[in-house]
Amino acid sequence: MGQAHSNETYQFMNYPPEDIFPQQQPQQQRKVFKAAKKPTAQQTSQKNINITSTPQFTDNKQQSLEEKIKGNNFFSQKNYQKAIECYTQAINLYGTDSIYYSNRAVAYRLLNRYQEAKQDAEQAIKIDQTNARAYFIYGTIILLEVQKSPQISEQLIKQAHRGLQYLDQAYEYIKDNADQQKNKLKVLINQNLGKGKRMVFLIAQEMDRRNIQSLKSILAELAQSRKVKLDWNYLEKQTQKKMLQEIPIPQSFICVISYEIMNEPILFNTGQTYEKNGIFQQFTQNGCTDPITREQIIPQTARLNLQLLLGISELKKKYGWIGIEQEEDYKAIKFE
Repeated sequence: MGQAHSNETYQFMNYPPEDIFPQQQPQQQRKVFKAAKKPTAQQTSQKNINITSTPQFTDNKQQSLEEKIKGNNFFSQKNYQKAIECYTQAINLYGTDSIYYSNRAVAYRLLNRYQEAKQDAEQAIKIDQTNARAYFIYGTIILLEVQKSPQISEQLIKQAHRGLQYLDQAYEYIKDNADQQKNKLKVLINQNLGKGKRMVFLIAQEMDRRNIQSLKSILAELAQSRKVKLDWNYLEKQTQKKMLQEIPIPQSFICVISYEIMNEPILFNTGQTYEKNGIFQQFTQNGCTDPITREQIIPQTARLNLQLLLGISELKKKYGWIGIEQEEDYKAIKFE
């Protein structure tokens, strides 16, 4: 549809064409406008260098860094709104730094402003495709959206898997980084990966439960209409095979010190196996005494319990991440 015409436009349209477009005098020469030449790559590069080397650009970049530092300080004080304001100032001054966007995304996430967090994470990834924190936030927000969905379906499970893919990508970009701050992010990524896999497991389990219940209702109606008696015990055994069962965690997989499933099970001369970090902390505090048998442990005999590690690895491979805290309701899972 065309735009509405103003009064001036209507007046303009009432004039005869020769009054609006007067005839050019013969002696006048028509001006010829030439298209500007497209700058070469070298000229463009030089122009960018000139821009970035200007005092104004340098000042803006320095000011943006100062705003980021102020934002980080507010963030550490858990004043996330003030942190967002500082990160926004940094972005306004220098909008091509991926970190500014991912920092602001984290602050938005902690204020439960998911859409803004997601948008910032997406922008951070566009600027820097290796920004692990941005992938972490984006994937986590997707899982939170799945968790808050009122309906469960195969599509919802696919959406959850998409969130897990972003978390996997986050870990890929950070796994070889030895920085202490990055190690903290690694822990958060792995925790959300585990919780996300647990959520998918519980959603799939609930879908199976509902499908079986629906099947039972249909069979009951058919049996009633045909006056047939069903062997429900037999049906229970058959349908139970279709159900996803609770993850069975053998007691031997759990460390008696940490009460968590072991990642590095270490076997000692006493015949007992413990999580590596837990038992060596025990040595520091209480000496080299076995917590169960009270025998003297010889640290030099420590070796990885390969059979136990293989069993734990197979269980994790089958069910995804597993831990002691086994949430029964996927909506109760708390993501980092």
